[in-house]
Amino acid sequence: MTGWQAALALLALAWALQCVGTVIQVGRYRAAFRDVGSSSTDGWMGVGKGGGALRGGAIAMIVVAPDGRVRRATSLQGRTVFAKARRLHELEGRLASDLRNDAEGRRREPLAAAILSALDQVAQARSRQAQAADLGGGEPVTA
Repeated sequence: MTGWQAALALLALAWALQCVGTVIQVGRYRAAFRDVGSSSTDGWMGVGKGGGALRGGAIAMIVVAPDGRVRRATSLQGRTVFAKARRLHELEGRLASDLRNDAEGRRREPLAAAILSALDQVAQARSRQAQAADLGGGEPVTA
């Protein structure tokens, strides 16, 4: 095998490993999303991303009940295929507003940024539902 053939073979192997890693990573995300989304029948769910490629990232999935308390929280933290879902029991039962205030102080941390982004999505969903209700066509949105 000549030099360029070996390089091409290594490139093909690296691409195949990347494809396998992507399938694993997407599978873990979908399983976590399905688990969190099916955890309650009412409320709002938000998913946020924080961090970056160099520091490692985090994804937060948060369900907020109609009373404003966090009903379920899960994160995926780590680098690429090594990121695993972890339930955040310490956040469950807290008021979303208190959680937001805590995360604001740690905005540079990947998980805190992901939590803020997820809570922003929850706030947007609540706002859209409230606007729809004001127009007379609002049905409760299930998580």
